[in-house]
Amino acid sequence: MRPAGLTAFERRTDERSAIYSYEQRKDATLDPVAERFFRANKKAWAFFQAQAPGYRKTAIWWVISAKRAETRQKRLATLIGDSEHGRTIGPLRRRPSPSSLP
Repeated sequence: MRPAGLTAFERRTDERSAIYSYEQRKDATLDPVAERFFRANKKAWAFFQAQAPGYRKTAIWWVISAKRAETRQKRLATLIGDSEHGRTIGPLRRRPSPSSLP
């Protein structure tokens, strides 16, 4: 490292660390009540668990990152409903490419 980088590293503080969203995604887990609610729908839970780990982590982050409790509940309901119907959530759904359309 160069001197300027070393100086900046030495001046870092805990309250300014891990402030960006990509640094906080490591703990992307549903709270126990929400997970129990999700697991109660066996079909939705089975579909969700069959998805790639990257999708599961991102979908859970989408749910828990909402600021308001009402929004988190709405997103969880969307995740469960979409999973029950065998589809990924809208924000993570792949769009068909123009060349594949009839």
